[in-house]
Amino acid sequence: MQQSIDFTKDNLKMSQEHANVLNLIKNNPKRYITRAEIVKALNKDMTYYRRLNNIINDLVTDFRLPIGSSSNLSRKGYFYCENEADFRHAEQTLISRIEGFENRLSVLRDIKSKALSK
Repeated sequence: MQQSIDFTKDNLKMSQEHANVLNLIKNNPKRYITRAEIVKALNKDMTYYRRLNNIINDLVTDFRLPIGSSSNLSRKGYFYCENEADFRHAEQTLISRIEGFENRLSVLRDIKSKALSK
């Protein structure tokens, strides 16, 4: 059973949409919940993915809630960080993504340099 969340942080009142996503992540019995599972639970379609990403980003950055994500096959999805191991796992997932983006940016810059020097 989900508990209701009424949360205000720095004069930001959490929307019901944000609270619904938070409830699904925080109270998920399987611990990890995928984007697809959240979208389905909210009765949304696939076009909601981008909005969902923005909501989760808001929950972490604006409301400062400890929501992590994992892309490991055995632990795939979003989760609520509750201990040191959870925070380490969330950090490592973000570091891995950042490194991937840095590599992609480097390659794109290399391609640009070669394409524009012709």
